[in-house]
Amino acid sequence: MAELPSAYLAELHGGRHDADAVHLRDYLNVILRRKKIFIVFFVSAIFLTMAISLMMTPLFKASAVLKIDAQDPNVLSIPGLPSKEGSNFYQTQYEILKSRSLAEKVIRSLGLADNKDFLLPEDLFSQMKGAIMTPIMEVSSRVLSAFSADTAEEKKTSNEEVPAYKEIIPAYLSYSLINRLEIAPVKDSQLVKVSFTSHKPDLAMNVTNAVADSYIDYDLESRVDSSKQARVFLEDQIQKAKEKVERSEKALNDYASRNAIIFVDAGNQSQSTANRNFSDVSSALSNVTTERLQKEALYREVSEANTQNPLVINNPLIQGLKSQHANLEAEYFNLSKTFTPDYPKMKNLKAQIDALADRIEQERANIVKSVKSDYQASLKKEENLRRAFDAQQNKVLDFQGRAVQYQILKREVDVNKELLNSLLQRMNEVGVAAMSKASSIQIVDRAIYPKSPFKPNMMLNLFLSVMFGLMGGVGLTFIMEYFDNTVKDTDEIERTLHLPSLGMIPYQTELHGERRTNLIALDSSNPVAEAFRSISTFLLLSTPSRPPKMILVTSPGEKEGKTTVSINIASALAESLGNGLIIDADMRRPNIHKSYGLDNRIGLSSVLSGNYPFSPDDGKCIKNTSIKGLSVMTSGPVSPNPSELLYSSSMQSLLGSLDAIFNFIIIDAPPVMGMPDSVLLSSFVDGTVLVVKAGSTQREALTETNRIFKNVNTKLLGVVLNGVKRDDLKYGYYSHYFSSYFKEEGQRR
Repeated sequence: MAELPSAYLAELHGGRHDADAVHLRDYLNVILRRKKIFIVFFVSAIFLTMAISLMMTPLFKASAVLKIDAQDPNVLSIPGLPSKEGSNFYQTQYEILKSRSLAEKVIRSLGLADNKDFLLPEDLFSQMKGAIMTPIMEVSSRVLSAFSADTAEEKKTSNEEVPAYKEIIPAYLSYSLINRLEIAPVKDSQLVKVSFTSHKPDLAMNVTNAVADSYIDYDLESRVDSSKQARVFLEDQIQKAKEKVERSEKALNDYASRNAIIFVDAGNQSQSTANRNFSDVSSALSNVTTERLQKEALYREVSEANTQNPLVINNPLIQGLKSQHANLEAEYFNLSKTFTPDYPKMKNLKAQIDALADRIEQERANIVKSVKSDYQASLKKEENLRRAFDAQQNKVLDFQGRAVQYQILKREVDVNKELLNSLLQRMNEVGVAAMSKASSIQIVDRAIYPKSPFKPNMMLNLFLSVMFGLMGGVGLTFIMEYFDNTVKDTDEIERTLHLPSLGMIPYQTELHGERRTNLIALDSSNPVAEAFRSISTFLLLSTPSRPPKMILVTSPGEKEGKTTVSINIASALAESLGNGLIIDADMRRPNIHKSYGLDNRIGLSSVLSGNYPFSPDDGKCIKNTSIKGLSVMTSGPVSPNPSELLYSSSMQSLLGSLDAIFNFIIIDAPPVMGMPDSVLLSSFVDGTVLVVKAGSTQREALTETNRIFKNVNTKLLGVVLNGVKRDDLKYGYYSHYFSSYFKEEGQRR
């Protein structure tokens, strides 16, 4: 259960930091004060848990008990036969029970692949995945079988029906069985409990028993592999295999001697050199052929394109000659405008132009000749390499022809040796298996039909939801209480701030909301009127010498009920003192004229600003109300500088005049936080009443307001706690006294 810090609870109850200050009833008060949150969380936890439990698919579990005996240690230490000493043996058996091969046997034996009830509803995704993977696995299996070495007998029976144990089982079926199979060893015993879960009780029983039976069959198949006839057969095959090995080795050695073959494996120097030379020549020939084709293409392109080939056009020498030729032609053209072709200089230029043209043609011919020469050289080189390639190829073919028979003989030797080793190993295994027990597994208890589901466990889920709801609800209430720093009761005000509490006003809809009725004190049928009368009585007794005559009513923040408290306190005082006045000093947001339905065109701001002369009898500054002996001075038009007006000499003079006329004066002032109006007015009055709202006013705001008033030596008559709800009352403290208000209110409504 979440707990509030002791220091926090001690602060709530008068700043008591000693361990004895916090009692169990304090924790109980927190829960009872926020019982709605606790109840909602508690009921929601139970409802959600039970709803989820009811929506779950019921699951049945069937269990069988097996006894697994360990064999004697494997003294022969033959590879391939596991030892059964120690805990590794049992762990291995548990893994075998949950192996995929055993699961496939069970699926085949019960035909679970065609049973629609086998898969759980949540396995639909796995089923879709298996539908895609199964065809792929079948194709892969067929491809692998096509490359496997089949014996003559297997080829003969290849067209026969495929045995059931070779049928491919979709992976999602086997994994679904394994995931729902539970293997639970019984501590300090050779017993193991095998259980299977399904939404069908008969299927759970059948699968569990099938797993036990298949496991015993698997054990028998792994132990009994041979018989005495098999032993005799193996001895005869071993003798024949030895003779074959000897004959094949002799034939291999004779052939190698006759053909001068020393090494025929990958390390044979002659063979590797021939192959490497052949590879080198082949690579060189390929490169030269590529080079020849490129030069041939260039030669053909130059021959066909003549002078327009890029090789000719981009030649630096030709480009330079062309540039000189163009310059001479330009000069000749310019001179032709002045001189005739027979002019000596013109003849000289013409001769130079013709000489450069011949030189350009000669250079172009040289380029074509050079390209042709390169092409013919590459062609010659290719012919030489091709002859070398043909010669090397003949050598490799001759060597490979002699090595083929050698490889055949060597493979025969290797096969015979491998067969002999396999037969010898099998002979040893048969000897060990013949001495072993038939089976070391027994079924102690077979699975029976489960009569009731084990999931969901409604009683367990209900118990857990109740516990979670209790702990979570209590924790949530204390968390909210810890982070809630608002004022809730008078005890907190008195002990934390050391301020007197004048009383509390119970929450009523008439005092809150859009259509609230501020005047309650004169309604004798409303029990809250008694609370206002009690507060007015406490105000009259708040000072020892004489009752305070001029009282300022304010609050730390907005919408905390100060106007409602002012009106009702004034109404209650008018009953006992008579001839009282309410002054609306909240010039920013005036409300009192609305409560009494009065005209606010002339009021306090009009008098203080000098716009209207003060006259207590003209009925405009001071307005009468429907309450006998109670008058109102409204705030008047909103002023741009209310603080200056309230703290002016005019305000002090006005209050002095009113003090001589009325028996009591209630001043409804603006909130303290953020505005100086109330602080300034507090120096003109006999006492100040602070109104706070339960569950709304922050403790920090109340503390800061108290500090501000202390700094200006304001006399605080007390605090009125407004809007107290039944849940805010501490049970056992004020409960009997104030609960009557809420009871009568409920009956009245």
